[in-house]
Amino acid sequence: MHSDAVISQLSPTLLPMLVRTLVERTQSPIPGGSCNSLCLFACFILSLTAVAGCSSSPLSAPRGDGGATGGDVAGTPGAADAAGAAGEDTRGASTTVVNVFDQIPQFGIYAESDPQDYLPPSGVLSWRHGTEYARRLSPSEQAALGADVAVRVSYWAQCDEYDRLGAAFLLLEPKGRDPEPTDPRIELVRFITPFSDFTQGALGQHVYPDADVSAYYRAMADPARDVWIGIAGGSNPHPGDACSDSDGALRSGVTAEFARVGFRYSVDLISTQPSGDSASLALAGIDENAVKLLPIDGTILNDGNAVAGHVIVIVSGHGSSEGGSEYQSTQDTVTLNGAAIGTFGTEIDCAPYAQFSPRGNPGIFKRGPFGNPRNWCPGALVPAHSFDAELAPGDNSVSLAMVPTSVPEGSYYAVSVAFSAP
Repeated sequence: MHSDAVISQLSPTLLPMLVRTLVERTQSPIPGGSCNSLCLFACFILSLTAVAGCSSSPLSAPRGDGGATGGDVAGTPGAADAAGAAGEDTRGASTTVVNVFDQIPQFGIYAESDPQDYLPPSGVLSWRHGTEYARRLSPSEQAALGADVAVRVSYWAQCDEYDRLGAAFLLLEPKGRDPEPTDPRIELVRFITPFSDFTQGALGQHVYPDADVSAYYRAMADPARDVWIGIAGGSNPHPGDACSDSDGALRSGVTAEFARVGFRYSVDLISTQPSGDSASLALAGIDENAVKLLPIDGTILNDGNAVAGHVIVIVSGHGSSEGGSEYQSTQDTVTLNGAAIGTFGTEIDCAPYAQFSPRGNPGIFKRGPFGNPRNWCPGALVPAHSFDAELAPGDNSVSLAMVPTSVPEGSYYAVSVAFSAP
């Protein structure tokens, strides 16, 4: 019997089970290993069924070298379609995908020096010992951004299995000027990594929902300035993780180079609509990652005339001690120049996200006094909250107050506040 005839005799239920089993068996923890006979057979089956793909190494990047492509815009050479970049439907042939980072590595947050023998891809700036990166969009990439632009973040598990904080951000610079790590930044999207590692097969990759950043699309497409997109967070490879024993000895088949990376991120900008030509304004206000005193105060500087727009707030509490900020939600009030412009709550149910964390702490995803609901979830985006606002010329005071009004011992809040117009 021919191979295609054999495949045709498999039931719709058994065929996916066979394919999944073969794929999972080929995704053993052998970094950089070659494809064995089972892998080749899996690829053969997959080629006949068109169900999925197979790589000679479960850790190799599907698209590249862990960095920027410098020109992945749909309709141009090297373009990526939305399905290939994100795992969601393309929403029609008009979808444009700008790939900013492709599996960029996240090194340890406690490192005291830059990673040895690692150079970021051409055009990518590396900051804070390989935990932050920034890349300038090319003019053609800026022109490709539409009015509904969204950020799509993909997570690629490696050694660090824990839930970590990550963010994509925006830097607006004068033409020809490279940014510095301390320049004012606008947070576009915040997310928490799932509990996973590179041995978890299909659950070693997670694509977050597209994050709407259309409030900033005019600023991002503005040809009069350089637009830089960044990714930040860092990981924490540690003894006893997926790559090392509890005494720090590398597990079989794991190299020291592989073990120093906790996970990797890909970042894409997704658009389906054309961009507009009207004037824009995007201003940073608060960008604090270790707030321990409430309320949180900042200033938004408006160099022009009074302008109507939106204040956008992202906040998350962190601290894993009993009663810590990550185990409680808050009721928050945003004020601008002394007047309240909006309120919101931060409670979120984590149960739907348990499926993305094969190495997860079950208590986070089940209801309990110190578990669920929380104000953020592993494997989820941290919500952004937008409020109508009008800036006066000059300095504008902005404040975020919370109830409860105190920060638990050993805890802190990460807070970003920005303004966009129109």
